[in-house]
Amino acid sequence: LSLYRSTYQGGRLFVDNWDTLQMGGIITYPLFALYYELLRPYIAPMGCGIVLFMRIAYQVVRLVVAFYLYITIRKTRYRDNAFITALIYYAFIISFKNFSYKSICDFCIILILCWSYRFFDTEKKIYIVLIGVATSVAILAYPTMIFFPVAFVILALIMVYRGYDLVSPIIVYIVTCFVCGALTLVYLQFTSGIYEAFLHLSYLSDSSHIGGWTVRIGKMLLSYLIFAVIAYFPVIIMTIIGRISYLSEKAFQTVLSIYWIIFMVAVIALRANSVSLSRFVYGLLVIFMWFPFFIYRREHNEYTTIGQYRRPEYDNRQLLGLVLFVSVCAQAVWAFSTNQDIAIPGFMSIYVVLALVMIIGDELEGLKLLRFAVAAFALFFMGFWVAEEDGGYSDIIESRTYVTYGAYQGIAFSDSDYEMNEICYNMVTEYVTEDDYLFVPMGYSLSAYLNCDAHIAAGTPYARAGKGQDRVLEYWEVHPDKQPDFILIDTANKYYDEFEQGETYQYILENYPTTVAAEGDFVLLSK
Repeated sequence: LSLYRSTYQGGRLFVDNWDTLQMGGIITYPLFALYYELLRPYIAPMGCGIVLFMRIAYQVVRLVVAFYLYITIRKTRYRDNAFITALIYYAFIISFKNFSYKSICDFCIILILCWSYRFFDTEKKIYIVLIGVATSVAILAYPTMIFFPVAFVILALIMVYRGYDLVSPIIVYIVTCFVCGALTLVYLQFTSGIYEAFLHLSYLSDSSHIGGWTVRIGKMLLSYLIFAVIAYFPVIIMTIIGRISYLSEKAFQTVLSIYWIIFMVAVIALRANSVSLSRFVYGLLVIFMWFPFFIYRREHNEYTTIGQYRRPEYDNRQLLGLVLFVSVCAQAVWAFSTNQDIAIPGFMSIYVVLALVMIIGDELEGLKLLRFAVAAFALFFMGFWVAEEDGGYSDIIESRTYVTYGAYQGIAFSDSDYEMNEICYNMVTEYVTEDDYLFVPMGYSLSAYLNCDAHIAAGTPYARAGKGQDRVLEYWEVHPDKQPDFILIDTANKYYDEFEQGETYQYILENYPTTVAAEGDFVLLSK
């Protein structure tokens, strides 16, 4: 939110902001304007700060998307599974229950799948236009998704080669994407200036990445291989047993469902004091690995026909295959760009899981237990375990205190979070004005940036200590007018020792000798 809010404050994309994820600010701009320019005088006295407002807005959008998924499935022969499928999707709240590059991208992908089905069912090109718009929004939120439409068009061309009448839809899709891209350029011209933005492209980078991309991709592929082994170990064992003695399909599927439940319990028990959302994603990846096995196990299974179509060529494997293709593409894009482990691209396996949940019926009777387990664990991770502190999670019965002021008004914090937020709020509201430039190299930067109207003096709120801090010095060299008036440092942050070894810290020591305020582990410096 601090990154997107900088766009609302007037920060020019690519010129004032060097973050790779900055364009999501275009998408969320109307919501910031709605809160600050219209609703704040009315809802802030009721206890609703900007963070709570955006969380509510996020939940409303997610509910609308989940409802659209529900009515889309209701138009298929799997209408009886529409509610539980939509429920699992709604419960699968990505990241910190708010708008981010991850959650916006997720909205776009589920809509792409829904509108793809509607196109196959009706052949109306308006759905192709909507798919193009959703693709463009996904690219704005997560620029690496630029590879997705390329793969999408290649898949469509392959289908054309196989005899499907998709030439006109492909043209409509490409034109729509280019029109959306042109509108983005128009926006850039009127705000940043295309030429100025182009000159600053060389400064774009993700300072949190460690190591080359080949090393990161290698580790990611190894992780996927490990999950494939975990997923297919019971499949191989049960297949061998089935060759020795009779084993019904229902028994086969029931055993796999029980195996999945045991796997989930095990990954939770291994680190019971730190049960994060990634544990649930690990379980989704196992189901993702099983999906082709269940779908293509029998070539002529009746359950693989989705809906009744006027064009018989749009059959089972084309549509379920599209879900698998979109999930694989999205995971590949996220795996390429993330600085974290397999849990991040693993988010995009949810669509395959939803597809499997949707088709579970009489032919997959043994998987009804799996469907129930997925729903139960989704509600557990999203309802009982909540995002906490620096990316961790804890349960909802832990003692918390509601914040009654500032950006986090209405949010329930743990004791440590509450104390840090209060210190940051007091410092930035007492000493920092809306005309100042503020730099927070690490720690509670988001609280500091959101609780005041000062400009971000680092090109991005993600200026992590020890990870690309030279970009900050380079930013100030290119834009000397953006040098900070105040610098807020958290000396207890886990990256502080690393930060002390960098050039930025030495620059701060030489140019910001004045301690304006100090409380707890926080120090506010000025020139």
